[in-house]
Amino acid sequence: MDRNYLLPLIKELVAAPSVTESAEESLPGEIIYSRLSGLSYFKERPHHLMLVDTPLEGSPHKLKSLIARVDAAEKTPRTVLMIGHYDVVDVKCYGEIAEHAFDTEKLAEIFRADADTLYGRGTMDMKCGDAIETALIEEFAKDRSIFDVNLVMALVGDEENSSAGMRGVLPVLFEMEREGLDFLAALNTEPGEAGQSGVTGPMVFLGTLGKLMPGFYVRGRDAHVGNCYDGFSALLAASRAVAAAEGDPCLADPARGVCQPSWICLDMGALRDVYSVTVPDKAYAYFNCFTTNNGPAQIMEQMKGVALRALEESSGQLEASYKSLLSKGYNGSAFSAPEPAVYTLGELTELAAARAGEAFDAELRDFAASLPPGDMRARGIKVVDFIADRSGAEPPYAAVFFLPPWLPVRTDFTGSPRDAAVVGAAREIEAECAEKYGLKMTEVEFFSGLCDLSYVGGKVSEGDIAALAENMPGWGEIYSLPLKEMQALGLPVINLGPSGAAPHRKEERLYLSYSLDVLPELLKKLIAKISQKAR
Repeated sequence: MDRNYLLPLIKELVAAPSVTESAEESLPGEIIYSRLSGLSYFKERPHHLMLVDTPLEGSPHKLKSLIARVDAAEKTPRTVLMIGHYDVVDVKCYGEIAEHAFDTEKLAEIFRADADTLYGRGTMDMKCGDAIETALIEEFAKDRSIFDVNLVMALVGDEENSSAGMRGVLPVLFEMEREGLDFLAALNTEPGEAGQSGVTGPMVFLGTLGKLMPGFYVRGRDAHVGNCYDGFSALLAASRAVAAAEGDPCLADPARGVCQPSWICLDMGALRDVYSVTVPDKAYAYFNCFTTNNGPAQIMEQMKGVALRALEESSGQLEASYKSLLSKGYNGSAFSAPEPAVYTLGELTELAAARAGEAFDAELRDFAASLPPGDMRARGIKVVDFIADRSGAEPPYAAVFFLPPWLPVRTDFTGSPRDAAVVGAAREIEAECAEKYGLKMTEVEFFSGLCDLSYVGGKVSEGDIAALAENMPGWGEIYSLPLKEMQALGLPVINLGPSGAAPHRKEERLYLSYSLDVLPELLKKLIAKISQKAR
């Protein structure tokens, strides 16, 4: 495997415009499937190569994921899992050159690329990794003595959105495990710069960040704006929640002296269908929340605190405003500060079920299933609004909940023997990189860009599951997780990927000398080291 072998494959995969949730998203998987199916190994064992239909919630397009398996020459259950994604983010940021975003030759002209740089959407994130993993499978299929472990490769779509691809292939991996494969570790080849912004060069990651999406629904009191103090603005309270939580260092979740950004609001707004000169009585906001230690139950307690503060500060602002206007001659109705109430979505659902009786569960499922295709966050908020309408809860109040996706945190620094084996293997690769190639490899605990390693590596507790199931709208309908399979896998994880720059931007580029001349050899040695150390 060398540059001349890999570069044409990378360019071919980049040329496939596999934007997330587009009709072409699965095209790279189909290209690789066609390529591998011509090998004698897969002709003799067609059941070791498959394109798996995976559900893509809320989208009219179908998603296919590729799974390829090559067994070692000497029969063994011991297996290394390689994963990757072939979807890419959209190309709007390319502006007037968007039509060339997948044309590496044209972009080389536009950006005046040197011989070591390849420009194009997906070059580094992560079609280089896909190509190297595919080439490893091809090489192993032709010579099964290269490794003394089996290799399974799972390449998927939708990673840039809600990881429907990886969630969809977990049952297949679980079935392989149930039939006798013993997965030693999961290896990903995401680019290093996507996992640690601002750092360049060789990187290895021994874990991946978790992610939750805290959501807030506020039900206020409507009133004509001329008598606004008869009402209670849901939008005011939602904005107070954003002001309270946005970037709050107290909500951050540091681990071992390293901290990620705190909560960042991704969307907020009023829920109304038409223009009205009425105080908004429904509003929402939701956030990105990185996790390293905190699980759903702990985050839920933080959310309740934020919601209570938002309601109290809104009341205080309205009361102060009313009193100030009295001195200026205002003679409208007085503001009466309400008793703040905060519910979890689970509690609000219990109120709705108590009012509606036994039919409520079916009614709720039918409503979630009837929502038209679209963003699962927007659909989830509609479900919260449906529950609130039927709860009979007296406004104003706030309800707190989670929106998808959920990515469990994973670290290899746990002390377990297999985790320790992966850490040891990684550090031998770091030494190899320095001694043989003269390159310093940066070791990082958490891949900060979020990745599918969360689903094959995350340690999922019953408490986490309960907190999510009770408080995520449309659980099982709008968004589903193969929890049994996740709990069964829980693998040690490692990310060793190519080098480049500017992921998700128009200047996205791959640096070829390390990515094609060094990384493939390091990956081969890493697999061998994992085999030696993981028992």
